Amino acid sequence: MNITKKASSKLVMIGLAAMLSIAPIAFSSASATAAAASSNNSKSSIKLLFNGQEYSPSSAPLFYKDSVYLPLRDIGELLGSVVFWNAQDQSVTMTYPNRVVSMKLNASIATVNGTTVKLNSPVIVRSGRTFVPIRFFSEAIGAGVEWSAAKKTVSLSQKSPYVQGAGVNTSIWLNKNTGDLYFAYPFEAKPEHVGQLNVDIQEFTTISAYSLPSAQQSYIITVEDNYGEPHVHTNVYTAFIKDNQVISQSKAYYFQRYEKNAVVDQDGNAVLTDGKLLSIIDADGQIIREYDLPKLTGKDENHSVLAVSSSYLLIRPNLSGHLTLINLKDNSATLLYQQLLSGEELEYAEMNDVPYHGDNLVFLGETGDGSLQFENRSLYDNHSKKYVFKLK
Repeated sequence: MNITKKASSKLVMIGLAAMLSIAPIAFSSASATAAAASSNNSKSSIKLLFNGQEYSPSSAPLFYKDSVYLPLRDIGELLGSVVFWNAQDQSVTMTYPNRVVSMKLNASIATVNGTTVKLNSPVIVRSGRTFVPIRFFSEAIGAGVEWSAAKKTVSLSQKSPYVQGAGVNTSIWLNKNTGDLYFAYPFEAKPEHVGQLNVDIQEFTTISAYSLPSAQQSYIITVEDNYGEPHVHTNVYTAFIKDNQVISQSKAYYFQRYEKNAVVDQDGNAVLTDGKLLSIIDADGQIIREYDLPKLTGKDENHSVLAVSSSYLLIRPNLSGHLTLINLKDNSATLLYQQLLSGEELEYAEMNDVPYHGDNLVFLGETGDGSLQFENRSLYDNHSKKYVFKLK
């Protein structure tokens, strides 16, 4: 299994301290009429292109003092950065791996990684919304900006190596080429380099962070990479982070059917799997239990892990596709569709092969008496039915 332990080492601190918040892209040109129009969500004559594709911000771009502006939130979402408006000191800060940009409302100077630079376009507020100059913030993190007065079009180009994501009060960035991972908690903190993931990114990638409920400063990071044509391949990378360093990581591959794996068990421990070996990791980063999933189901396939407790596992072999309950007291396996379904739904679970084999049972959680609750999503009448399975 591709689960690795990394020796403790001091983290490389990347970026500078700053106050952050999710922000938009902006440019400006002066006109009270234009500002009022944008606040009323009316269409602006300014068109915004990002990497050749038209982008529609939450509020229309506006001109102010010969610069084009966008709302704060849009600039962050567009550039994959985190931007924060600090109402207390009237300042905007944008963070990105190896970049911290800060400027105050109506100020003529800003700082980039602590270095003071002169501004041609200040941060402004219009109709209660904060607008920032597109060119300054974009170029500060390496994006290209072109303005066509004839076409009234702003064109941004950015070939960023990073995929950006978030969790509860956290921000994360993964360098798709090198696997370098940057993490910020709380989200308004400076991004810190916490290590490298062993990734081979192919195409459509998302990244998420989950706080481990059993320990402070411990997180699970998941990276999902969907690729191929017609996108039936998914690589799932999972990493356990403690005290700002990568402790363990794994990779699982799924064909056609992919369901999100559980990231914690019922006791708050981290869950990592490569599809065949399931590892339970405690708050100190130690593997406390491991399960051979093909041995438990009798299926030499990669498995999705939907739920983990001290008494049972809910897992699904990826190719045969039947949700399986493993009783950890005796390691017995139960095909749940055989216990819960009947008639055409039972027949469908056994004969179905489009778009993939198996049943459509979805785990909803435990009931008050400790029984397991499921939902079957019928393809015959578009109705769903709930089932309860009592544990022995």
